[in-house]
Amino acid sequence: MPANLNTLEAQLNALETDLPLLIQAHSSSGDFWEAFAGLADVIEDNAGAHRELVAQRISAMLTKHGIACEDESG
Repeated sequence: MPANLNTLEAQLNALETDLPLLIQAHSSSGDFWEAFAGLADVIEDNAGAHRELVAQRISAMLTKHGIACEDESG
């Protein structure tokens, strides 16, 4: 069952709060993306009708921390 918007916002806020620690703990790009995806995928999988909003928030938080979404492939 998809999560409601308040739950998704809380999960996204927690992910964004933890992002600097994730970046610091996973110095290689591959390690970072594996750790980040493990957290972000759970949120995206439960987004339901809010999928686009969730994707935009995740993209914005990565950009804010200097990580381009294109880096995921490398």
